[in-house]
Amino acid sequence: MSRNISEKSTVTIPEAEFGIRKTEAGKLIFTRWRDKNGAFLIQRDRLTAVAFPDGSKVGGIYLARVANVVKNINACFVEIRSGEICFLSLKDAQFPFLTNRLFDGRILEGDELPVQVIRDAQKTKQPSVTAHISFANDYFALTPDSQKIGFSAKLDKDQRSRLKRRLEETGILSNGFLVPPESGIPGNSDAVSLVGGDFPASPAGMPSPGLIVRTRAAELAEAPAELLLEQFRLLWKEYTGFFRDASHRTCFSCLKRTDTVDDLMARILNQLMNVNEFSELVTDDPLLYPQLEEYCREHLPGKTLRLYEDSLLSLSKLYSLDSRVEEALGAHVWLKSGGYLMIQPTEALTVIDVNSGKYEGRKEDAFLKVNLEAAVEIARQIRLRNLSGIIIVDFINMKEGKSRVQVMDCLKEKVSQDKVKTVVVDMTPLGLVEITRRKITKPLREALAENSAVK
Repeated sequence: MSRNISEKSTVTIPEAEFGIRKTEAGKLIFTRWRDKNGAFLIQRDRLTAVAFPDGSKVGGIYLARVANVVKNINACFVEIRSGEICFLSLKDAQFPFLTNRLFDGRILEGDELPVQVIRDAQKTKQPSVTAHISFANDYFALTPDSQKIGFSAKLDKDQRSRLKRRLEETGILSNGFLVPPESGIPGNSDAVSLVGGDFPASPAGMPSPGLIVRTRAAELAEAPAELLLEQFRLLWKEYTGFFRDASHRTCFSCLKRTDTVDDLMARILNQLMNVNEFSELVTDDPLLYPQLEEYCREHLPGKTLRLYEDSLLSLSKLYSLDSRVEEALGAHVWLKSGGYLMIQPTEALTVIDVNSGKYEGRKEDAFLKVNLEAAVEIARQIRLRNLSGIIIVDFINMKEGKSRVQVMDCLKEKVSQDKVKTVVVDMTPLGLVEITRRKITKPLREALAENSAVK
């Protein structure tokens, strides 16, 4: 006896939902994950970077007091809040702004100065701070660096020359140095200065700033001088206003918070990713959305922003964030070739072992293929897990020198895309590679464990 089997109906995904699922061009997701505010970068359906900004002090500026100076390590320890001690290298205090006296070349116990947190506390190490307070907008950065001028490495020689010429025409630069607006142009009476009198004067003791010309300044190379000046004027106002305000504040005051959307995005873009790694921002937080909208309008005009409002399927579930983060915490990472990585963090360093696993093929070719695939995945895992310090990679041993060079070139190229400074040192004859990565924030596992997200 036969029976009719109805044809299974096809499921049509709405165009809007299909669009939000596509991640080929990169998506930056802002959502709650296990009661934590998180930012997740997903590219080509793979999790690339994660940030949990809650609790981080990186970027915050405090009026600190020097607790003690330790000359044999060329550093001092400063108190940013009562009982909260931070490490300050004296190399990062060459141009300090002291609020209780004029700087005479020495840092003394009891000195009060603004410092900015550059690294959170990690395990037994205290937070690190710097007295070099910098301010930046999309086009320029002002740093306490004795009026020196620098250019973004992404600007080519012609762009640098044009910008330098424009800055000298406006009077911002003279003989390659930044000219404080209230000082005029010393020794160059023939120059025509467009710097007007609406620039605020520098407070007494303010470090003489240097100027860094950022990549986007190339957009203003041929623009009217007034546009160039306006961007500089806004930054100068912020810079001088900060030091003027700091001189009137009491010790342990927080001079700059880290919980605004501008601060959040600055940390993410400075530490985790490049703006060209995503084309869209998505959030399901109706309170965060208008703040992101304002930020994108001012700083990321080419990006799309979407508010996700499906109450039946959370944003976390839509992008399978639970499973993606769990994978980022596992010791085993499978490669498409059948090989795999074993990632083992220890107290002193992280060890990554590359194994051929199920891959079959002629030995040298097989090992080269697995090692090349592993090099790409290792760069991703280091960034995703936020590994830092010393990382030792045990690649599969290869006999041919050209194979080792190929693997090293691949690894160096991939880690160069990391916003955190990462250095590939060398490969030993046994295939061991040493990598060092700067410590800024806690590794992903440590950050989650401290907040009881992962047991």
